[in-house]
Amino acid sequence: MSAYRPFTASTLIAYLATLPSVKSRLGGEAIDWTAREVSDGNLNTVFIVSGLSGSVCCKQSLPYVRVDPAWAMPLERTLFEARWMQAVSPAIGHQIPELYHLDEGLFLIVMENLATHHVLRHALITGIAPAGFAARIGEFVGHAGYATSWRALPFEDVHAIRDLFSRNLALTRITVDLVLTDPYRSECSRNRWISPDLDDLVTALQEDGTLHSAVERLQERFLANSQSLLHGDLHTGSVMISGDDVRIIDGEFALYGPIGFDLGMFLANLVMNAYAQPEHEDWMRDEIALFWSSFRHAYLERWETGTGRGDMGSLTGSAASAAERKRFLQQVMHDSAGFAGLELVRRTIGFAQVADYEAARDRESEIEARRRALITGRSLIQKAFQIDTIEALLEHI
Repeated sequence: MSAYRPFTASTLIAYLATLPSVKSRLGGEAIDWTAREVSDGNLNTVFIVSGLSGSVCCKQSLPYVRVDPAWAMPLERTLFEARWMQAVSPAIGHQIPELYHLDEGLFLIVMENLATHHVLRHALITGIAPAGFAARIGEFVGHAGYATSWRALPFEDVHAIRDLFSRNLALTRITVDLVLTDPYRSECSRNRWISPDLDDLVTALQEDGTLHSAVERLQERFLANSQSLLHGDLHTGSVMISGDDVRIIDGEFALYGPIGFDLGMFLANLVMNAYAQPEHEDWMRDEIALFWSSFRHAYLERWETGTGRGDMGSLTGSAASAAERKRFLQQVMHDSAGFAGLELVRRTIGFAQVADYEAARDRESEIEARRRALITGRSLIQKAFQIDTIEALLEHI
């Protein structure tokens, strides 16, 4: 295990040359390799290193937030990302990049380079994403969610995994602050919005005590419900796509929580794309319905066939009643609707907003898209526990 030092292109090449498995994958000698920085997030540096016969993607934690070096961050997040990859790989290995190497001292991951893939957010904005892409992502959430649940694993195993990810405190704090709290606090300096055009809606969000009570119920669901191992930051920027090949990346926010958190985060990003590009609305409604149905099928398929050896459901096994499956899915839908509402608000007036809004035709269209997102978000938060089905959810969009 090496001592931590931030890499540059040249020092990274020198380090990789000491790893026989990576060297053979790249081909040739280090002098033949090139390293290109492709970082586009706030927390890490990312390099693509190419050799004579192959390439790899290298991701290293930084001790601060890139856009604000005074905002210190612990380095362990790449370790949590690697542990997430290892935990979900048996269930969905083909849907994440292959992990080649982890250096815990350098907080460095070396993994498969998805050179032929596009970031889904960019593919949606430019209109090159294929219809039906959401099915693969729904399957991912269903398979990973079941495989790490109390239904699939004995409680001893769940506790071991949960205890590991319970130490992912810094990134969970980011979620608690940025998603679950900050947008509803008028004094929070990280919030920003188009003013004065959105002032009325923002003021309403920040002064509505009834809404804040609904947000608090969702805070409780997020913090107190350890249903499955979550990706924790599942949006269209954390999905890579090439035709039918869909990969989920950036699992550094992983933690145990309610499955509906991942579902809600992702579907909210589809809604924002549709609001910014109204010509996508029918398409995104279809993708949202497909996303839910694929999740539902993937999860229930494993549950109904009795896959796993968990303590939850040990009395009924695959004979769980239709009523119990219905109750579970309704609960997940409640969570999905509420967390989707939180994500719509956060990505519209909070920190780390989405590029989709910039794809709107003009400023007036962007303002309208943002207004729709805030109105929809508020409605979903307030009515989450009345929304039982995907059809009911779509009525609010």
